Amino acid sequence: MEFSIHRLHLASVNLRGQYNPPTFLDTRIDVFAYLIKTDTAALLVDTGVGEGNGYIEDTFQPRRASIAEELMRYGVKLTDVSVIVNSHLHFDHCGNNALFPQARFYVQERELEIARTSVYTVREWFDFERARIVPVAGDLEICAGIRLLSSPGHTPGHHSVLVGDEHAGSLVAAQAAFTGDEFLRGGDPVVQAHEGLGGQYLESIARLRAVAAQEVYFSHDPSVVRNGRLD
Repeated sequence: MEFSIHRLHLASVNLRGQYNPPTFLDTRIDVFAYLIKTDTAALLVDTGVGEGNGYIEDTFQPRRASIAEELMRYGVKLTDVSVIVNSHLHFDHCGNNALFPQARFYVQERELEIARTSVYTVREWFDFERARIVPVAGDLEICAGIRLLSSPGHTPGHHSVLVGDEHAGSLVAAQAAFTGDEFLRGGDPVVQAHEGLGGQYLESIARLRAVAAQEVYFSHDPSVVRNGRLD
């Protein structure tokens, strides 16, 4: 099975100070999704920032790119995407799910639970009518050569995506670590972990580093870790 991974730049958002410890300075960060193409399918990791929510617009001031146009750069139409992995359900990772009604959405059970029972995200962006959500408990091979790796910490139900063989494949770590530099250092749980999940955050990064993937990609950092070094 042949695989290719392509980064889609879907948005940038403003992190106001209260959302950006420890500096608490305003800054703008990028929002990336990843297209995984196989011999027979197109899969997507995350879908960016949706539209129509006043709080998101006022607080994070998103600047969006068209997900349809980003996909077409690689010859993929919205309707070609059959599988979407939501690494987690923060607003900037599931916002365009409804553009893919034909797709199956893989989400960890714990992530679904918190997203449906607390003020956590924009529920209608992922829990839209007839959404084909597949709850996952832990690791799961979702198709030949593509495996979900449970990596809680940033959120209770975060997972990452391993493409190809362990120790020879590629890893979409998503937001298990915020940057490649942080990934290599082993994590900044005080800054990045969900409340009470600092230990799990560190354990998840250690687990993902132990995979020793040839390349590692992130949701908010354009750098890539290749063969254990920051590129």
